[in-house]
Amino acid sequence: MKFVKLFLFSTILLSFLNCAELFQKDKNDNNDALFALLLNSGCTISDVSSPTSGRKIDFTTCRGDANAALAASGFSSSSISLSGGLVGTGSTSTVYTNSSSLSSLGGDKKASIEIVYVLSQGDSSITAILPSTTNLSGPGFHILPSTVNKIASNGSNSAFGTPPTPWSSSVSAEKTLCLEVHQESGNAHIFGWVSSCAAANRGTYQFEEDGVAADFGGDRIGLRINKATIKSITIYSANIGTSGSFQ
Repeated sequence: MKFVKLFLFSTILLSFLNCAELFQKDKNDNNDALFALLLNSGCTISDVSSPTSGRKIDFTTCRGDANAALAASGFSSSSISLSGGLVGTGSTSTVYTNSSSLSSLGGDKKASIEIVYVLSQGDSSITAILPSTTNLSGPGFHILPSTVNKIASNGSNSAFGTPPTPWSSSVSAEKTLCLEVHQESGNAHIFGWVSSCAAANRGTYQFEEDGVAADFGGDRIGLRINKATIKSITIYSANIGTSGSFQ
């Protein structure tokens, strides 16, 4: 009887050890697969120096699974696919940086980007929040085929006090905007240019509004991509605009 009990105990123990080894192997295999996925994913990132220092992320070169490629490039994403850039289909198609993306060091917050995009339909739009929380809350820009609007603290968008002129329809055409937001006395100075940042007249803005009520709780760059493609984004580490009230 003792021999039977000993045999059963040994059999159960051996089975447990084999299962534990199997679970550990599965865990290691999963980790290896995840590492390989990230290793073979990503987008081209390059340093820029004009008109100031920053880094450009070229989304047309992203490889691998969309979420893995963006994670390897420093972004979190939802409902995004890759096809000549970042393709979004609606309000749930979002991307935001995983770390602080401000163009100021201390003091009031500033954020500066250049964005190259294509709006595919007449009702397409891109929302660019800078600086943004991870929930895409904050001041910024609502980009439409016919114009660009400002976004205030309640999330609503409306025309700039100085609207962009001229502005040609950009449906199915590649377009470049240089966008910047400064926190000034608790409110936002929101402005930009209908051009690359390198080509912008840094002392004169093509669209702007000062004193916009805004929530500056975040420090990321966030994008909501509705029926549109983001080809690249450049995130600057120093502000571009030189006109207006600076704190």
